[in-house]
Amino acid sequence: MGTRDRASLIGFALFWVVLGAGCWIGIMVARSAGLGNGPATGVHASSTRSRTHHHAAVPSSGALSISSIFASSARSLRGYDPHKLRTLIATGDVIPARTVNYMMVTRNDFLYPFRPTAAYLRTSDITLVNLESPLIAGCAVTVEGMSFCGDPRATQGLKFAGVDVACTANNHIGNYGWPAIRETWQHLAEAGIQHCGLGDVAYRTVRGLRFAFLAFNAVGERFDYPTSRAEIREARKHADVVVVSVHWGKEYVAMPQIAPGIADDNPRKIAHWIVDSGADLVIGNHPHHVQGVELYRGRLIAYAHGNFAFDQMFTVSGCPGDANYFCTTREGVVGTYTFYGKKLIAVRYRSVVIYNYAQPRWAGPKISAAIMSGMKAASISLSKLG
Repeated sequence: MGTRDRASLIGFALFWVVLGAGCWIGIMVARSAGLGNGPATGVHASSTRSRTHHHAAVPSSGALSISSIFASSARSLRGYDPHKLRTLIATGDVIPARTVNYMMVTRNDFLYPFRPTAAYLRTSDITLVNLESPLIAGCAVTVEGMSFCGDPRATQGLKFAGVDVACTANNHIGNYGWPAIRETWQHLAEAGIQHCGLGDVAYRTVRGLRFAFLAFNAVGERFDYPTSRAEIREARKHADVVVVSVHWGKEYVAMPQIAPGIADDNPRKIAHWIVDSGADLVIGNHPHHVQGVELYRGRLIAYAHGNFAFDQMFTVSGCPGDANYFCTTREGVVGTYTFYGKKLIAVRYRSVVIYNYAQPRWAGPKISAAIMSGMKAASISLSKLG
């Protein structure tokens, strides 16, 4: 073989070596970028693509538990696809009547009750409140009485706080009759706020996931078991996540219980019935006291968030319930409920204390620790009831 032939052969061999090396490098680069290599590797390619572009991974943490809810630090959401995470914030009772209404009207500041907390309330995908007062034109400005009403301009504060849904099934919404309820719904709608309860369901969709919100009252009337089940099951057909708000139980106590002649239906029986009917999350109110939470058949029941915007500033010595640093009627929690797809994966509570008969403010560390300690203790007691 001549020198020229040998050089040609060597050049030919080097060409194929370089070409082969280039192809191998290209394949490795493509795989690292998450590009598929055909049907046989489709599942792997799909999961890699999710990790690369959406920062998602298969969550490895355990199921929701009382321990995780009251842990000293929030559950890490690292590795979850942020597109599939949705948050719901719920407060305690919002009652823009009596002294709360007086403070807003006399200050001409209808954002006043929500100013310290609104920035946080607006961080969720959906913010939910129990609205326990009709909003009607001509509402008398007073600091007394048990027939509640509020100025329609209170919707300015609700909107400022990012409220999306206001549940209106409770024992005070009907203080001025059905015309006032319908007027309240109209004012809410004009502010872009949906209502739920009294036969109406609010639906909201967050990045393709549809939530249904229902509400029922069991104070001053008996709980309607058949109707509630029918409404929940119907909503279940049209939603991915069903959230039910309930007004129930005895006031000023840490554990859910009946109030003979006022709230004769056991809150735990109602809650279990609602979960058995198809609800994913149950949020209770009315006791004006933070109560515990319960996990039943893998679903969370929060029995009471306490007060949020209300005027029950009893002294410690005159407190109708028990007291921490303050009477428990001045205390409440704001719950943040995080869903991954349809599943509730994380729950955190943030404590508030009411000032000036109208304005909830975030509790300091010592006060917050006392509130959360009581809530955790009640939750542990509930878990032992079976």
